[in-house]
Amino acid sequence: MKISLVNLGCKVNDYELRALKTALEEMGHEAEEGLEAADAYVLNTCAVTGEAERKSRQHIGKIKNKNPEAVIVVMGCASEKDRQAFLDKGISFAAGTSDRSKVIEFFSLLNEKNITDYNGTEASEDRESKNDFHIPAAADKLSGGKTRRYIKIQDGCDSFCSYCVIPSLRGRSRSRDIDGVLSEIGRGESGEVVLIGINLSEYGKDIGVSLNRLMEAVGDRYESLRLRLGSLEARVIDRSFLDAVKGLKRFCPHFHLSLQSGDDGVLSDMNRRYTADCFLERVELIREYYPDAAITTDIIAGFPTESAEAFGNTLSFAKSAAFADIHVFPYSARTGTAAATLKTAVPDAVIKERVKKLIGLKRELKSAYISRFIGKSLSVLFETYWDGEYSGYSENYIRIYTEARLECGTVSRIKIEGLYKDGAKGYVNADL
Repeated sequence: MKISLVNLGCKVNDYELRALKTALEEMGHEAEEGLEAADAYVLNTCAVTGEAERKSRQHIGKIKNKNPEAVIVVMGCASEKDRQAFLDKGISFAAGTSDRSKVIEFFSLLNEKNITDYNGTEASEDRESKNDFHIPAAADKLSGGKTRRYIKIQDGCDSFCSYCVIPSLRGRSRSRDIDGVLSEIGRGESGEVVLIGINLSEYGKDIGVSLNRLMEAVGDRYESLRLRLGSLEARVIDRSFLDAVKGLKRFCPHFHLSLQSGDDGVLSDMNRRYTADCFLERVELIREYYPDAAITTDIIAGFPTESAEAFGNTLSFAKSAAFADIHVFPYSARTGTAAATLKTAVPDAVIKERVKKLIGLKRELKSAYISRFIGKSLSVLFETYWDGEYSGYSENYIRIYTEARLECGTVSRIKIEGLYKDGAKGYVNADL
């Protein structure tokens, strides 16, 4: 059977869908990523915002336009939150996050018997089950076919930020053991590995280790592999963590620290457990170790208690932190969260205006950061070729374009000429 795999949402979702692809191929199916013509479809959904949920449901229509008779399976956060909303659209089977391994069972039964009533099976309430940490057992057999591999080392979240529904969908924080992580990292001989999780900063606390300990274990084992970390909480940034990171052979100095707001009152209402000054101290500590590091962040515009003054504080803070990039999100009320019960609300028109201002600042700061490297050479892992140009990312996560003829998967030193598209353009520095 030809199966099309469609992913929405975060890098963890991407990893889980690629793990599913491996398992389906081992069952003899032809599985491809992307919305293609196929006999069956698996849609991995997202629920981080109301808009993400809407797009997840909307994709069912897109799939049916491709093949009205196709088998359609849905999994992920949006279907964990509201399976019936997807079943009402006439899909074949809905899993969530707590029982996503049942997708494998569904396909194994598909050609064996009538599975009309399969959706009647209740999801397991034990979201912390180690047996369901990866989708199938085959998740630990992922190949290193891409130039950048994502490796999921943690799932779930214990933070319960007041605006976020994910802890109720993903369950409590749980971690892979260090040996398992090291084993999967070692399956690729070159390229780049990105360690990811729903809340990467909580890695290890359930199994008696820590992210620091994992970094120390990685050390200088993998000389030909670049290693990058996914999104972190500022609280994990201290000297012991940065000392451990410094011991990595080819660490990529890109730190994505989720801020969400630069105003202390809003941060408290969000249950973020840090102040703006504390966050800035961690930013400055990173720059003490890595002066040229890219420090990127997430900011939510229009949280219910965000006044005009509070939003101004966020803009000022972002300038002070000199972020290399900002991911901007409009606030979206999520049923079941503490923030959804707040009496105040920011009008939609105001939220849109604040998003616009933040995007303007994002562009300004990103251009300023990239401009620092004009005339300098950066190490770039090239990943794609399109319309006469090769592109890839530097270690500090600047997208670099060049017309030099290179092979995808190679690392080259590129001298930066200037800003270009969403990054910079340069040429191979023959002097290096």
